[in-house]
Amino acid sequence: MGRQHTTWISDETWHRLGNIAGDSVSKKISNAVKFADPDEMMRQNALVRQLAAAKKALRNIANSHDQIEIDLILSECDWLWGADIRE
Repeated sequence: MGRQHTTWISDETWHRLGNIAGDSVSKKISNAVKFADPDEMMRQNALVRQLAAAKKALRNIANSHDQIEIDLILSECDWLWGADIRE
């Protein structure tokens, strides 16, 4: 259960809240706190690195014409296919 609080927010901050996902001010603040959390930021950064590695592997596969080379590419990034990306 949540608590109701009165919070004074500057006009600049209020305007910036408009850029944060959420249907209500409470949800926007919740999302802001979530993404300011260092653990959440590390998780997001890891997901971005996984995406970059997957894109690189797919590009390399697309440019390869040799099945042995493709198998090597896939084996080098097998950690990616087993990665847990659940939220």
